Amino acid sequence: MSRGSYADMVRGNIAPVFFYHAVPNVLGMLALSSSGIVDGIFVGNIVGDHALASINIIMPLFSLLLGVGIMFSVGGMVRCGKYIGEGNHQAANEVFSKTLVTVAAVTLLLAVGGILFIDEVVRMLGANDALAPLVREYLLVMLAFMVFLPASLCLSFFVRVDGQPVFAAIAIISAALINGLLDWLFVGHWGMGLSGAAYATGAAHIVSFTVLLFHFAAKKSVLRFSWPVGNWGEMGRAAYNGMSEFANQLSAAVVILVFNWVMIGRFGVEGVAAFTIMHYLFFAEQIVIYGFSDALQPIISINYGARKPERIVRFLGLASFCALTVGVVLVAFLLIVPEQLASLFLDNGTDATLRLTLAFISFSWPAFLWNGTNVVFSAYFTAIHKPMPSALIALSRTLVFPLLFITVLPLFFGDAGIFVSFSVAEFITFLLVIFFFTVMKPQRVVQPSPGT
Repeated sequence: MSRGSYADMVRGNIAPVFFYHAVPNVLGMLALSSSGIVDGIFVGNIVGDHALASINIIMPLFSLLLGVGIMFSVGGMVRCGKYIGEGNHQAANEVFSKTLVTVAAVTLLLAVGGILFIDEVVRMLGANDALAPLVREYLLVMLAFMVFLPASLCLSFFVRVDGQPVFAAIAIISAALINGLLDWLFVGHWGMGLSGAAYATGAAHIVSFTVLLFHFAAKKSVLRFSWPVGNWGEMGRAAYNGMSEFANQLSAAVVILVFNWVMIGRFGVEGVAAFTIMHYLFFAEQIVIYGFSDALQPIISINYGARKPERIVRFLGLASFCALTVGVVLVAFLLIVPEQLASLFLDNGTDATLRLTLAFISFSWPAFLWNGTNVVFSAYFTAIHKPMPSALIALSRTLVFPLLFITVLPLFFGDAGIFVSFSVAEFITFLLVIFFFTVMKPQRVVQPSPGT
């Protein structure tokens, strides 16, 4: 990182600094998420809604594996940012090297276990006789390439904290373009079905990982990889600090698994397909929000190390405003053109799937007004090394409240209780966010530097 990049984070104008990091990060996250969404569009329109449901069946396992990598990556990144803010570049390099090795090793171990016990995993995910062969076909290929997704995400986090968010975005966008091209070729032209979509996604992750490696060989990079030695306790602290990110992914895995069970039991395969479409819409909005929150984390962690509480407040306010704006825009689309959004995935679907999707949209849209703020403040608590409130927020919005309300609300409101559970969960979590922030404002947790 150049001295100018560091100076901008701790002394530059708030809006230019934030958007310099946020815009490429949002574009990169959109590109990354497009791998799954483009797979869904091709599979849903060409292969059918059973194949689309099969993709959603594996999401719990996918979220679990990804969550382990993100936990170490985010925890390592904010520790690295703090060391950079303090001027301790050697410690920052050690954290980077150990984080990358840990992410690759743990993910690879879990992926190999999934391949060895593939049939047991498919049954555990809840696939019925109609979906099991499709799930197995898609999952085997995804597990074979799995290590490259968390490893490339890990590299992108450290490229951003090293002051090069544009390069990180370019790498991820390039991979997304290749994924779309290969989806067209493998699924649309060659008719490879679900395995073709999985091969396209795997190839895209390899491209992203390879391109990002070039940053750490450049002269302008402060961070350098070296085979890590010495005390690995740093990874325990990184995992602790990043546990809210793991909680997000683990909770999403459990909730998707439970919702799949509920939807397939109550509505059949069409219910799972409808939930898959709603999940894609929710995921598209969340990935933009994560683009803002992930850009915020290195900025706040560096200002935390440099002891700049007032700047943290201003960055946090700007990120919250951006998150709310994204939510309002998506709500407008959901209310004005819901059928058109659903039809992106359903040219080869059934009327029952479309009807259930529209019901989901009609009850779930309020969730998008609150969830952005919840994500941003969870990222804030992680960046200031307060993992417990961050994890509680993540668990509340993605696990505890959704499971509570999907269990209780249908008893009183029938099917509508299922569809509205996400909205109620996000609102209750928002109230929890207000409480935690009142207790842990930047002025209370960051000691100002002597020069401010």
